[in-house]
Parts: sequence; structure tokens; C-alpha cells
Amino acid sequence: MPQFIFTQLAAKKFNKLSPEIQARLQKKLISYREHPDFFNLLEPLIDFGKATHRLRVGDYRVILSITSEETLSVLDIGHRKNIYK
Repeated sequence: MPQFIFTQLAAKKFNKLSPEIQARLQKKLISYREHPDFFNLLEPLIDFGKATHRLRVGDYRVILSITSEETLSVLDIGHRKNIYK
């Protein structure tokens, strides 16, 4: 089962989100983590710095970097209109 490790930037942005959005993101991350074919749910990113994949949670995106088979670094979290800038 993969483990999510938040960077300081991602944790700071997560804490600034409304409680409803935070709860939605937590619920989705837990459900993704327990999915038997988790790595097929990830969308690859091309030419986006250290980030390798993203997760879509409604209008929000979670930008990830796969560090190992069991560890994923959450690099950034934000609304889809702002996250890719």
C-alpha cells in the first residue's frame, strides 16, 4: 500500500484549503491508496520539473513524484486553473 509524504509547500497549501475541500482530498487519497491497481490511476506529467504524476480530485489536482514503489511525495496541491502555472 503506497504512502503519501507531503512536502512543506503541499502541507501549507493543504492547510489553507477550506475544511470541505480538505475532507474531500483526504477521502480521495485514502480511497486511491487502498485501490488494488493504484499506479494505473495516476496520470503521467510530461516536462513538469520533479513531478511525475497527478491525481484529479474534482477541480483540484494533487501533483506527485514517485520516489519508490511504496512512497509518493505530494509536491503541490491546488485548483486546476492555478496548479500548472
